[in-house]
Amino acid sequence: LVFLFILAGRGAPGRGQKPSPALTAPRESLRTPAPSPPLPAEPLHAGVVKRNLSFFDLLTGFGLPPEQIHQITKSAKPVYNFKKIYPGQTYELFGGGNGSLDSLRFSLDAETYIEVASGGETGFQAARKEYPFLLETRQASGIIVHSLFASLSEQKLPQELGVKLVDLFAWDIDFFSEIRKNDYFRVIYEEKTMLDGPQAKKQSRVGRILAAEFNLSGRNHYAFLFNNGDFADYFDADGKSLRKQLLKAPLNYTRISSNFSHRRLHPITRHYAPHLGIDYAAPAGTPVMSTGDGVVLAASYRNTNGNYVKIRHANNYISYYLHLSKFAPGIKNGAKVSQGQVIGYVGTTGRSTGPHLDYRIKKNGKFVNPRRMKLPPARPVSEERMAEFEALKNVQISLLQRIPIKDPRGQYFASGEESETSAPSGAGNIQDHYETYPSPSQ
Repeated sequence: LVFLFILAGRGAPGRGQKPSPALTAPRESLRTPAPSPPLPAEPLHAGVVKRNLSFFDLLTGFGLPPEQIHQITKSAKPVYNFKKIYPGQTYELFGGGNGSLDSLRFSLDAETYIEVASGGETGFQAARKEYPFLLETRQASGIIVHSLFASLSEQKLPQELGVKLVDLFAWDIDFFSEIRKNDYFRVIYEEKTMLDGPQAKKQSRVGRILAAEFNLSGRNHYAFLFNNGDFADYFDADGKSLRKQLLKAPLNYTRISSNFSHRRLHPITRHYAPHLGIDYAAPAGTPVMSTGDGVVLAASYRNTNGNYVKIRHANNYISYYLHLSKFAPGIKNGAKVSQGQVIGYVGTTGRSTGPHLDYRIKKNGKFVNPRRMKLPPARPVSEERMAEFEALKNVQISLLQRIPIKDPRGQYFASGEESETSAPSGAGNIQDHYETYPSPSQ
């Protein structure tokens, strides 16, 4: 299912570069991928941080003197606090020919790491970097016989792709009640293969979705990633944002342990009282996100709320996040936050019987049920960029329509429209529309 190949190093192409072949040429005109980014030399020491191991103890175990460890810690502090290393982090120490330390790397996640290299006023310089990766643009499609995820499994496609499609269309499609047999989907997406780091040589990961089509009972739903100026977002065929002003939920939760109610038996006081929020049960430490762009009005502690964050959003919405174990860095009164930004972590502070998040919303000064709100969409494509969006959309629809759909029952549901000619022109440098900025939470 390889559509075509793009090589990415430590960043995406910027403006002014040639458009990706993924959006301007058919399979027949595939280019030979450029050489892979150079990888560092073999480390002197490498491993995984174990429980109850401090940064100081780790480096002294490899013979580094305390004064050098202090220099490393001090130089890295504006970027990363090595006092907070945690079990499971990978590390690599690189040295010169005389056995001295040239640099070290600590993973932050599967794709990023902290590097501290010799040089600078303190003897070392620290920076946050991305592991080199190979970025391939792929296509996929499927017809619904049992479910979306069954369709992906039958084709040995990653389930992560299904999760991203569900998240992308979550506000427009109810995947539990609206999906019918013979509905189908087509998608163009990025696949990342890490060339170095903790995920190197492991299964590739699904990156951003670039364009998607979901046909329900004969009606097409589209999603296009487009650079709307200062940000990239997903838009439907009319240029309206697929996101709403607020996310449906502020975290990945295990279950809803208590719903919005005007009369609930409190599990601690054993008295009936209003519960004007949604309780999301989740493991302690689960990241909690701001459900919308806004300004922090409070990040403090109250006896009943425990650690809580209060955020003001546009259109007279205020959101509340209660019982947090701790706040995320930078979350304080007056701080500006963006939709999807981590603001804290699930805990059980205040009046609480176990780890969960109590999430509440006020609209025009009155608490409302977060699960029943009809929210306005986020910003649409701007008027000055609508012509560019229309051109991109037409190209992407043409590319989507070329993707054949295989019916697992033995028939081709749609053969696609393979062509030896290039995709329609008119979108200019298409890469500019979505490569310059990352997409929101995809």
